[in-house]
Amino acid sequence: MPYRARWSGYPGRPGMPDRRTALLAALGAAATAIGGCALTGAGGRYRKGHLPIATGVTDGVYYRYGQRLARLLDDRLPGVRASAEVTTGSLDNLQWLRWGGDRLAFLAADAAGAAASEHGTATPDPDAPIRALARLYDDYLHLVVLESSSFHTIDDLRGRHVSVGAKGSGVELVARRVLSAAGLTGHLTPVRMGLDYAPAGLLSGLIDAFFWSGGLPTAGIAELAERIPIRLIPLGGLAPQIRRRYGPYYRAATIPSGTYVNVDETQTLALANFLAAPASFDDGLAYRVTEILIRDRDALAAAVPSAELLDVRSAIQTDPVPLHPGALRYYRSIRR
Repeated sequence: MPYRARWSGYPGRPGMPDRRTALLAALGAAATAIGGCALTGAGGRYRKGHLPIATGVTDGVYYRYGQRLARLLDDRLPGVRASAEVTTGSLDNLQWLRWGGDRLAFLAADAAGAAASEHGTATPDPDAPIRALARLYDDYLHLVVLESSSFHTIDDLRGRHVSVGAKGSGVELVARRVLSAAGLTGHLTPVRMGLDYAPAGLLSGLIDAFFWSGGLPTAGIAELAERIPIRLIPLGGLAPQIRRRYGPYYRAATIPSGTYVNVDETQTLALANFLAAPASFDDGLAYRVTEILIRDRDALAAAVPSAELLDVRSAIQTDPVPLHPGALRYYRSIRR
């Protein structure tokens, strides 16, 4: 925090500041004015101003995580005005990061890998346009149908209408990869709907199934399961083929029984999520945001259960995206 002088008068000269106190006040003001920065102790200076956070649709984990993070940043970082911005998801957020400057975005690992692959690498690339502040939690791929339907395997959806996520979303990226691996490309009708519309589309019969990739539990699916019985189609058997085709971002995983009301344990695919920033993101701000992610994990988890999964050992595992230098400086500071 900047030094704030206490005004006191010389004897016999009320209202006039003591010269030493006034000098300290001027130096404190000058320190915070340089480059629009604030002094923050171990984190050093950080750039102040508006800090938008690209999230996702309002029924998804990204948006709720971003909302809570924005409130914490506002509270913890004087001069920073953070806001959670609604987007269609990871691919949209990747374009957002390419604008540069001080902005943050949630990204799935496969979308982040697309940025790295532009430079022909599957390992952290210093020339990539983005940097990671932390690996946050894993997304689980959902393929949702009504429990009353006759659909039990992905092949049962041949010839049907299936939502593959909103245009520009990470859901669409992984859904189309899954359909290709299952041999269903061209053998069903893909519909672009985000989680804000897909449950209503399923209930109305406009679609027969929808894909979603998100943390557990995802509020939009939990709310649907409480309204009407649903089933999740197993996808875990496709994991080896998808990894061979598209890279190591995907792994076989399990959605536990009881995650959603009356929905059985389901084998599926999972992939990591990152909080990312442009390569040009301010170093001091990166340090402080990373610090808040780690130190205020419980406050984040109170609103977003997936935030409880964040820990330092997993947070630094952001391949193929390099860690931001400011984030790296924070992680090194807590290992001393």
